[in-house]
Amino acid sequence: MQAIALLSGGLDSVVSMLLARQEAEITLALTIDYGQKARINEIKYSSSICSFYGIKHKVIELPFMEEMKSGIIEYSGIDDSSPWVPNRNGLIINLAACYAENFKADWVICGFNREEGLDFPDNTREFIHAINECMNYSTLNKVKLRSFVQHMDKIEIVEAARDLGVDFKLIWSCYRSGEKPCGECPSCLRNKKAYQKVGIFYD
Repeated sequence: MQAIALLSGGLDSVVSMLLARQEAEITLALTIDYGQKARINEIKYSSSICSFYGIKHKVIELPFMEEMKSGIIEYSGIDDSSPWVPNRNGLIINLAACYAENFKADWVICGFNREEGLDFPDNTREFIHAINECMNYSTLNKVKLRSFVQHMDKIEIVEAARDLGVDFKLIWSCYRSGEKPCGECPSCLRNKKAYQKVGIFYD
């Protein structure tokens, strides 16, 4: 079994990828640069994670997504540090599926989880099912999208990361750039709360 992982360097995608490694060989991890604020850190931390675990890493640039900035809308009350980008997940999953079919990989691995599925419709089980139905037609080897943290909330993901021996200093989940996570964006606040619940504290 082989897989292509979509890797942002954040908690969810890292844990999902490492859990997938227990069942499949990760042929390649892809980090997507679509003009997001945290792209430099996402690329840096994803590269470090892949280097540590011996996984081949590639960055895909989507400069045309910059054009979407003027049309970005907020979703479900989330502030502008966590924008809804039109069809972002649909696009990057299909890009990953191109690589998966080319490498004869069976799966594309993502970090969708139960908690964020409440806010984002393209993080849900229903979305994964719909994408997989589509890829039955769009890929000859019927690539499947899988998230190994889909059934988990943030606390459970942090617990899984701890059990996997993940170095949390190699994780970048902040929506913003900077030398350290901002501690204020929705992702930082969700993760901080989960870390504290599990009893993990670090600067």
